[in-house]
Amino acid sequence: MRTITITLLLCIAGSLAGCQSMQGQREGDSYHAPAGAYSIDLGINTFRGKVTLDERCDRHGGSTTFWDGAGRMFRADYLHIEDHPVIEVPRFAADMTLLNLVLNSYLREIIAPSDLVTSVEAAHREFLRGTSPRSLFAIIGLEVDHERVAGTPPVSGTHYYGLLLFQEGEKVYIVQHRQPVLMPEKMKAVLLRLADAMDIPGKERDDTEIERLRRVLARMAPGGEDRPVRLCSRTG
Repeated sequence: MRTITITLLLCIAGSLAGCQSMQGQREGDSYHAPAGAYSIDLGINTFRGKVTLDERCDRHGGSTTFWDGAGRMFRADYLHIEDHPVIEVPRFAADMTLLNLVLNSYLREIIAPSDLVTSVEAAHREFLRGTSPRSLFAIIGLEVDHERVAGTPPVSGTHYYGLLLFQEGEKVYIVQHRQPVLMPEKMKAVLLRLADAMDIPGKERDDTEIERLRRVLARMAPGGEDRPVRLCSRTG
């Protein structure tokens, strides 16, 4: 099951042009996303057993996928909307309009172009007025055909992904989870629990080996300066 999930995720993540895979920074049960985008408690009971992760980001946003000990997939994306090269929304859109447009663009520009995906349909969409900030909850059905990509495991059929979108400051966050069947209320509960476990903004990360290497390279470049280079920051 995890092989199938990884195959689908790689197909989707591959459309995030310019992203770089990294190990991610953990501190006990806490994970700190790049550039202080958020921190999340990995010790909540939503996760079963040890959590492993794969992290990608660039200056326009980032995406981290979490797998728990039961092989279940969770994911958290954050996007800088104002100058995002793929997802376009009006500059002064109302909150709910913005989230709806982001969802539509996300499905059309990031998920649908995946080679395995033959169609994308919003099976459920709901504005959650009792949350703070107000959120958009959706479940999408992905029709997948493994024969479109040679050597792909048998992943054909319908796969359901839940998404919870909300805006904090200049970023839109998209919390995600995968389920084998359509269970809207259970999906909603899981996504709200994940969002509740996120601290925004998160803790600024300590230097990692990758960040130290980037700083060394920047210093060695013509006219380079010895200054901190934050991984996947707005100016990175």
